Amino acid sequence: MASTRSESTLVSIGSPRRRAVASALATALLATLTPAAPATAATAAGPSSTQQAAAGPSSVRQAAAGTVKVRGQVNRPRSFTMARLRGLPQHTVRVRYQTSHGAEKHTFTGPLLSDVLQLTEPRIDPDVKNAQLRLVVTATGSDGYRAALAWAELDPAFSGKKVLLAVTQDGAKLDEEGPRLVVPGDVKGGRYVSGVVRLHVGDTDALDPA
Repeated sequence: MASTRSESTLVSIGSPRRRAVASALATALLATLTPAAPATAATAAGPSSTQQAAAGPSSVRQAAAGTVKVRGQVNRPRSFTMARLRGLPQHTVRVRYQTSHGAEKHTFTGPLLSDVLQLTEPRIDPDVKNAQLRLVVTATGSDGYRAALAWAELDPAFSGKKVLLAVTQDGAKLDEEGPRLVVPGDVKGGRYVSGVVRLHVGDTDALDPA
């Protein structure tokens, strides 16, 4: 009780400035004498700042998976959901390629990458002979992995590979990870980009201007 009376006396006398200072000191003193409240279950179970930082990029990747943005040298930049990709003509390819774990064989189904890109109307200069052969398509996965293809690999008038943006692998839907780039004929699977989230159409002239 003596401690309480002393605090009341400090608050009631002196100038307003002194009373404010005295009140703050009294509050701080009481805080040091009051035992800390036990951590709640929610606090104890909450992730650490390190865990939150680690979860951030993963959450972003999961949110982005399943939608492919097409940008670059196109007249109509677009985004394609898995449902929209399934709405395009579907093709099936059976492939075999080498990985760091040995040979793999899979069956993929999905639209041709060339069909997807045509919907974005790539800008091709009609006054330049075979201007489309200067185009490069870059595919980026949700983890940042990236690989490129020359336009001639996709164009039916040239190589015409059945490069897919696959929505199923061996009959299983790829909804969780997103579409996969499939490049039949590649000996190694390095260009089989998983969880494609971005396609970029670019002109090699921008890389090596005349």
